[in-house]
Amino acid sequence: MMWSFVLRIQSSLMRRAWAWSWWLSLLVHMTVISGLFVLWLYRVDLPKTTEFESLQIDGGFSQQAVSEIQEVVLETPTDRQERSRLLQDVREQMKQAQARGDQENFERLKQLSADLRRNSTTKTVDEMTEFFGGVFGNRATTPDPQKADQEFDVSTAQMHDISKAIDDQGNARYVLVMIDAKGVSREVEIDNENGQRLYKTMQLIKSNPLLEKVYRNILMGILDQVLKEQTESTKP
Repeated sequence: MMWSFVLRIQSSLMRRAWAWSWWLSLLVHMTVISGLFVLWLYRVDLPKTTEFESLQIDGGFSQQAVSEIQEVVLETPTDRQERSRLLQDVREQMKQAQARGDQENFERLKQLSADLRRNSTTKTVDEMTEFFGGVFGNRATTPDPQKADQEFDVSTAQMHDISKAIDDQGNARYVLVMIDAKGVSREVEIDNENGQRLYKTMQLIKSNPLLEKVYRNILMGILDQVLKEQTESTKP
């Protein structure tokens, strides 16, 4: 059973195991789709300053508690070995998702988003945020205007948002808003192929308030650790 050492079963073992593996699946699919641009980012010369303008989607979805889904009680691992086991689970699931390809992963993410809307509440997401924050640590999830002039840490850079503009010739231009762990933001223009995929993914994320909360409050912390491992593994 995946991550069984962090679960304290109180009533229904099978239902709780399903809930935990479902959360991991959600995080992994978002990691694979949203994290593909990071290696490309290391080849980009980021500007020192930028004007930040948030891109927001109007509307949202109302959430309802589902009484049939019982609460999962999690104990935060404090041992380094247990934390490593969590990351190993994520790496293994990422390998499987990478083998499926972008389109299949995106379709799975759409289904998982629908499942999240049906089966979870803000309270559920907050509880998972607290758990993952205890395991992987917390980081800035929104740009801090007061830190606009500070040095940008590329090693902790992650996607905060992406905008799309059409020029007079009908060509699309995609601009990423990146944010580091301290809240320093920079804008980076990205090629159309990657931009189209990331824009579509971010639109899906922001169309579901709970999914966006998962991305910003949980996934970004996990990605920090995954990217840190990748960086350290390439050092001579």
